[in-house]
Amino acid sequence: MRPLRTLLWLEWRRSRLWAATLLASLLFWAWGLHQVRFLDVGRQVATRAGLLSLAAGIGAIVLCLMIGRIRSETRHGQYQVLLLTPPTGYAHVLARFGFAIATAVVYYVILGGLFWWTFARAGVGFDAEAAIELLLSCPLYGVGLVVAPALAWTMLLMVFISAYRVSGPGWVPGTVMILASPFLLRWIVDGLARVAYELPGWRLLDSVRVAAESLPQDPEMQIELVRASYLGVPQEPFWGMIALTAIMLLIAGRLWQEVEG
Repeated sequence: MRPLRTLLWLEWRRSRLWAATLLASLLFWAWGLHQVRFLDVGRQVATRAGLLSLAAGIGAIVLCLMIGRIRSETRHGQYQVLLLTPPTGYAHVLARFGFAIATAVVYYVILGGLFWWTFARAGVGFDAEAAIELLLSCPLYGVGLVVAPALAWTMLLMVFISAYRVSGPGWVPGTVMILASPFLLRWIVDGLARVAYELPGWRLLDSVRVAAESLPQDPEMQIELVRASYLGVPQEPFWGMIALTAIMLLIAGRLWQEVEG
């Protein structure tokens, strides 16, 4: 038996409806973008960008719900077969996280395509490099910075609750971990902000930024685009969150081993 491949197949069987629904929701967001028909170009871009940002946030929440169903599955006996199989807890965690992150990449790459459509309709020019950055680099940066740590944290939370059932419902360890989340997040953000731009920034979408400065602006919005030195996006937060994601997955895998033991 090939454990990881088998577990990935089981994840596909278990979560394909979630993934298909999430990806199909992009049709709704595309329809919503098409309904935005302000005469002012600036308002069109702002409204469509707001809708796409909302889609990005909702997508992250749905992915966390999808990956966090281990608690209900364990409680109702749906996961007993997996808990009795030879694969290690790390294989279970990797399979579940791998399927979720693959779904996330597809979702956010398509969102990147909708962003490209939004800016192209506004008259912003894209060269080949900028188009690749918008369709691939920016979605992958966002997934690594926000979505991957959120998924890993959700998985660690649910495995932690399953491993340490202090009470019947398991609300005690879950509540403690959830209440600690804002303090941990603030500590992480403060730490990453202190080291940001120690390394050269990634100059993503530099040509798009320059092209956007030529767009007509609505005087009522009072937006002023200042020509300043563009440092790009910092790479330290990205690598820091990738490392944190790996650590949380290792801890979750170890806890899963304890559950199986």
